[in-house]
This record gives sequence, C-alpha cells and structure tokens, in this order.
Amino acid sequence: MNTLKSRFYGLEWNNIKVVTLKVSDLWASVPIAKTHRNKEFYEPIKEDIKKNGLHFPLIVVDATRNDLVKAKEKHKDKLCELPFDKDNDDLNIRQYTVWGGSNRWNIANELGYEYVDCIVVANADFERARSMQALHRKPYQGKYY
Repeated sequence: MNTLKSRFYGLEWNNIKVVTLKVSDLWASVPIAKTHRNKEFYEPIKEDIKKNGLHFPLIVVDATRNDLVKAKEKHKDKLCELPFDKDNDDLNIRQYTVWGGSNRWNIANELGYEYVDCIVVANADFERARSMQALHRKPYQGKYY
C-alpha cells in the first residue's frame, strides 16, 4: 500500500483519530495555490513532502453532495467545480471533501500515492474543519508565507 503518512500516523490529531483514505476517494475543494502572498507555495511544499513526508494529516469533511451544493453556493468560485452533476446525480451520496490540505492532496496525487493520512470531521462541519487549518499552518508561518 503506497501511503503518504503523516507524523500522526495511527494516532490522534486534535482529538480525532488519524485514518488512511484512498486519494481517489477524496475531492480537493479548492484549486492548487501555486503562490501565496506573492511567494512560491506549491513547489516548496511538494519538495518538503518529498524530503520529510507529510507533517499533518489532511482535514477531510464527511458531507453529502447536497451539503457540497450549499457550500458551492456560499463560496462560489473559491471552490472547484463539484465532482458530480448537481441536477442529475443523487445528492444524498456522501463525499469525503478535503477542507484543509487541497495542495497536499494534489501533491500526493501527483507523486503517485494511493492513500493519504486524514482526519475526518463528521456532520458536514465545514466551520470546524476551517478552524483547524490555523493549527496546521502555525508551524509554517514565515517558511512558506
């Protein structure tokens, strides 16, 4: 099993058990950020992952497609196109959605990983997932942005 493991592999992060999920079962909700605050962002993170592995697990929200339709209406073009047809597909199907770590998901995909460490935030709690992002970013302030 080709897995991009975090430093928290098999443990908990922020009181949530770290699980390993298939990269192909996840939807990265935002586009790749090549730069951030006018600094190279994506490539340095990719090089860091190649060298040091994944520090934090991805933050994934367990949501229904209907929840994602509402999130897309709220966030508009900030989110990628939905991975389903909102007018013709079953909106009750659950969709694991990367809400913290879309760049890292893209890097895992690019580097050919089949699985990646994640924490899963239940009940379509996008706000809780968003608040956790600050904890992921804190050790990297000044390094990448």
